[in-house]
Amino acid sequence: MEFQPVFAGAEISIVNTIWYLIVFAILLVAVKHYAWGPVKDMMEKRRQKVIDDLDQAASDRKKSETLANEREAALKNSRQEATQILSDAKDNAQKTGKQIVSEANDEASQIREKAKADAVQAKADALQEARDQVADLSVTIAEKVIAKNLSAADQKELVDQFIKGLND
Repeated sequence: MEFQPVFAGAEISIVNTIWYLIVFAILLVAVKHYAWGPVKDMMEKRRQKVIDDLDQAASDRKKSETLANEREAALKNSRQEATQILSDAKDNAQKTGKQIVSEANDEASQIREKAKADAVQAKADALQEARDQVADLSVTIAEKVIAKNLSAADQKELVDQFIKGLND
C-alpha cells in the first residue's frame, strides 16, 4: 500500500519537513529568547498586581467593617449620652421645681408669721390706744363727776386699775 497524498499534486518530502522543523525550532528559540521572558515577566507582574489588588480590597473591606463598627458604637454611645442628658435634665428640673415650691412655701410661712405678728402688734396698739382713749374719757367724766382735777399720774393709775378689772 502506498501513501497517497490527500491533495493532488501536493507532495511532502522529508527535506521540506526537516526544513520546516529547523525553522520552527529556530522560531521557538527566538520566541523564547526575545518574547517569552518579557511575556512571562508581564504575566508575573499582572499576577502580582491582581494578588495585591485582592489583598488591598480585603484590607479595605476590613477597615470599612471596623469603621462601620466604630460608627455604630459611637452612635449607640451618643444615644446613651442623649438619654443620660435627658434624664439628668428631668432630674434637675424636678429638683429645681421642688426647690422653688419649698422656697415659696417658706416665703408664704414667713409672710403668715409676719402677718400674725403684725396682727398681734396691731391688736396691742389698738388696745393701748383704746386704753388711752378710755383713760382720757374716764378722766374727763370723772372730772365732771367729782368736780375736781386729778393729776395725770393718778388718772393713769385709776384707768389701769379699771382696765385690769375688765380683763379679769
